[in-house]
Amino acid sequence: MSSRRRDTLSASLLVLGSLAVLALSIVLYLTPPASGYEFSVYRGFPMAFWLLVVAALFAGQLVIVRAALSDDDSGRSWHLGLAVIMAVAALLFLLPYYRGYQAYDRADVLTHVGFVRNIHQFGGLVPSDLYPNIHLLTLTLSYATGVEPLHVINSIAVVIPLFSILACYALVTRVYDRTRALLTIPFASLLIAGSAYVNPSPFVQSTVMVPFVLYLFVRERQARTLASRVALGLVAVAIVIYHPLTTVFLAIGLTAYVVADGLQRRGVFDSPRNEPRSSVGNGMTLQLMTALFLSWYYTFDPILNRSREAIQSLVGSSTGQSTVDKYGSIVSETSPQLTDLVVIGFAKYGISVLLAGVAGLYLLTVVVDVVFDRVDVTTYELSFSFTFVAFTGLSVLFLLFDLVVGWGRPLLYVNVFGALLTGPLFYKLYQQIDTSRVITVILCSLLLAHAVFGVVTLYHSPVKAEPSHQVTDGELEGAQWLLQHRNRFVGTVEYGISFYRFGDAYYGKNKSNPRELVDPDDSGPPPHFGYDRNLTLGSSFERDRYMIITAKGRHFYPEMYPEYRDHWRFTPQDFDHLRRDPTVAHLYDNGEVDVYRVTETG
Repeated sequence: MSSRRRDTLSASLLVLGSLAVLALSIVLYLTPPASGYEFSVYRGFPMAFWLLVVAALFAGQLVIVRAALSDDDSGRSWHLGLAVIMAVAALLFLLPYYRGYQAYDRADVLTHVGFVRNIHQFGGLVPSDLYPNIHLLTLTLSYATGVEPLHVINSIAVVIPLFSILACYALVTRVYDRTRALLTIPFASLLIAGSAYVNPSPFVQSTVMVPFVLYLFVRERQARTLASRVALGLVAVAIVIYHPLTTVFLAIGLTAYVVADGLQRRGVFDSPRNEPRSSVGNGMTLQLMTALFLSWYYTFDPILNRSREAIQSLVGSSTGQSTVDKYGSIVSETSPQLTDLVVIGFAKYGISVLLAGVAGLYLLTVVVDVVFDRVDVTTYELSFSFTFVAFTGLSVLFLLFDLVVGWGRPLLYVNVFGALLTGPLFYKLYQQIDTSRVITVILCSLLLAHAVFGVVTLYHSPVKAEPSHQVTDGELEGAQWLLQHRNRFVGTVEYGISFYRFGDAYYGKNKSNPRELVDPDDSGPPPHFGYDRNLTLGSSFERDRYMIITAKGRHFYPEMYPEYRDHWRFTPQDFDHLRRDPTVAHLYDNGEVDVYRVTETG
């Protein structure tokens, strides 16, 4: 294809992407916000909106790919393709604001707001604060802008992911030549972390910052300047205090680099270019992070307890249930249809399957090259490969054993390092296979699938068997009313809300007044409110209880599992029965939250 035709097609793709971004912005501006809790943000917009999102992302990807396959190094249109991708990503990250959500992520984030409130109240960190970075950052921004911490902390889930995309771009262009870099960027810059992007919790936000840490690590080794070392040292300290698991996982990646560099030095693999080495040594950053990790986290009892639980699980002395056991129990109890399992699996893990598959194919090509004694791989490609294999193994380990946290955490790193191997794979294929048109078709098909999976996995929805993490005005008001008007010595059961999380956000995580304490309730009301066994709900309790039920709880089963009515724990008839129950007094209703007082008769 001639250079003029190539430039014309790239220009057409950029125009299409830019018009799509403009149309998306108009739709977002004109669409009214949600009136209450909605189980899926995807339902708030027409299907045409989401098709435009995918089209704009795909157009940006194609512009970058066309630049990669061009012999003209002077073209800069691919930067505009990356700009289109980032513009669409920014609009997607801002969806909770356009929908009028008070906050997004109704679990840990509310407790982190409580830590922020405690720093403001006490003038310093509380002893139990394991993750001070995000709390200090949120409070600083709140002071500077005058915006409530609850809203500030969610804005971090917009800024940091966009910065992460730029960090991926900077890392890739540092470690690869032009062609490899441009074949990698369309994958690495597009929503590879799924729902982690919109969850402003320490682990996920520190994880999406890992590409920036790797960029500084590579830059220090290549630049050998004092400024680069200072920047790397500061970020290494910051990432350690951000989250302990991120530190451990990042240390695995740095260890993989040390091993890969050692193999290259010994001539085990041929490096295609003379790669610069840092004068401070391979393991300096790793040693610094390890020392900081041990000195900081092993003064906290929760870290010691969790480490002990993980070891007990590995040696078989733990009674906890692994992720695969939980999945197996759910499947055996509900007997879901195969099509439902496939849809849920791809909606939750489609991006991971795609990136792991591409990276696995790259490893296969390396093995073939080793067999035929023609291996030609850089230290960075080798270290990314080792890290990818390590985290794939860890993901399996976390899936099979109860290691305190879910297997999705190491799986995030499979996504990150799998994406970094996509460019080298297609570079090899273009070099070794004559039918380049077939490779291009496969590449474009994978990019389209990547765009679709990136959009589908970004937010929680019933398609993923996960309700939205939206926090509504009504939930904040209802929780606040109960916190102010309750009798502290009367316990609370809840459905559709984690009441203690709202207590953290309202009073702070460390509460100085016993009246402010909220005991977490894991049991909730009995199935069908006990009406399948008793005439009244009060018969199921031995003490009086407050009961708080949200719109999410009322509509959970009809919205999430409409085809599995036989397995519903609560039906609309059960909620109707509450109104006629003489042991249940209706104290509060704001349209989103109902608060009851249950008189025990058991």
